[in-house]
Amino acid sequence: MKLTREEFRKYIFSYTEDEAFYKKLYLQKKKDPETFQDYCLNLDRNFILEHHLYVPELLSGSWSPYMEEKDFFQDTVENIMLYKHYRYTPVFSHEHEFFEILCVYDGTADTTIQGIRHTLHTGDICIIPPNTTHSVGIFDDSTAFNILVRGTTFQSTFFQSLTADSSLAQFFAHVLYRKTEGNYLIFHSGDDVRIRDMLENLYIEYLGHEKYSYTFLNSMLVMFWAMLLRYHENDIESILTKDTAGNSVTEILNYLNQHYQTVTLSETASHFGYSISHFSTLIKESTGKTFLQIIRDIKLNQACRALRETSLSNPAICELVGYESPEHFMRTFKKTYGMTPGEYRRKNKE
Repeated sequence: MKLTREEFRKYIFSYTEDEAFYKKLYLQKKKDPETFQDYCLNLDRNFILEHHLYVPELLSGSWSPYMEEKDFFQDTVENIMLYKHYRYTPVFSHEHEFFEILCVYDGTADTTIQGIRHTLHTGDICIIPPNTTHSVGIFDDSTAFNILVRGTTFQSTFFQSLTADSSLAQFFAHVLYRKTEGNYLIFHSGDDVRIRDMLENLYIEYLGHEKYSYTFLNSMLVMFWAMLLRYHENDIESILTKDTAGNSVTEILNYLNQHYQTVTLSETASHFGYSISHFSTLIKESTGKTFLQIIRDIKLNQACRALRETSLSNPAICELVGYESPEHFMRTFKKTYGMTPGEYRRKNKE
């Protein structure tokens, strides 16, 4: 049976038995740190083991676990799991082989990703890719929850929303998959009720376990991703989004997608206030591609769409996407896809 929104909000704000344990532990350490070790030694060990609770003072040495997909998803067909982040949980660094989406529902949460600390606020959506060392701490009445997504599902459901925007897709892929220090993506959605409602719907659907819930969750996750891109594409923060001039790389990529037919490197650099050499370096470091490679990919993507969805001739498509000559267009297309535009059209018609 599905929860109502009121029931869900009561659930997300109320303290579970485990959270109450952690809060008592935290307050005891703050109140009397000198006797805290003795206090921990007298805790109910059976309760701690049964509830899989983390008490650093009862462990020998540091604890930095690696979490595998099978540990969480086990033998289920589920691709998506949601759970509330317990408040007052002792902070510990960990990694896992699935994606984690940390959603701050109300208040603030501190997270450290690859040694870089961030304070997240209400409406912040933080995407942490696999094999990234991170930790989360909430030590007040703030609330946050996690969406865990299998790695393969993240690629197939999230990135399909980006097929029409290859350069932005490359930017996401660079941040999330390449081994740059401190990988993360944060969408700052603030008090956007559309995003908040979608998150509530996702969690309510997950808790309801109704018929076809698996299919619903996959579809809702795609919709959630599309909404973030539609309404907050320019509210993205990552290790690569800002440079000394304050320009967002996503803004630059959006500009290229709007002016790809005629844009040049020097004109774009000038538009955003860079020297040509600095702008070239910024683009390469942020996307993993050169300026010309990005423009080529955008043009060819648009050409492929025209070949699939229209009956325009090759010269007309060449002019549409901004190639100076049909011959150049034909050579570039065949070199990239291993077939001529005509062969591509026939293959996709079939």
